[in-house]
Amino acid sequence: MEKYLIMCRSLTHAQRCQRLLEQSGIISSVIKAPAGLTQKGCGYSLVLRRHIKDALRVLRERNLLTGKVYQWDGTQWREEYDLS
Repeated sequence: MEKYLIMCRSLTHAQRCQRLLEQSGIISSVIKAPAGLTQKGCGYSLVLRRHIKDALRVLRERNLLTGKVYQWDGTQWREEYDLS
C-alpha cells in the first residue's frame, strides 16, 4: 500500500492542513516527522495512504505547501517532490 509524508513547518501548520484535507474528503494523520528528515531534528508531518495528488492540489490552492513530500518505498522514505 502506498504511503506518503508531507512535511509541515509546525504542529499548528500540520493541523491546519489536516483539517483542510478532511474537509475535502482526504484522510491524513499528523505525526512527528521521522528522524533524519528534518534539518532541525524536530517537526511535524502529515501521513496519507492515498489521494496524494488531490491533497497536493488542495494544499497548493491554499498556499499551504511548505516542505518536501516523501513516499515510503518499503524500507525508507524517498523524496517524491520538493516544494520549498
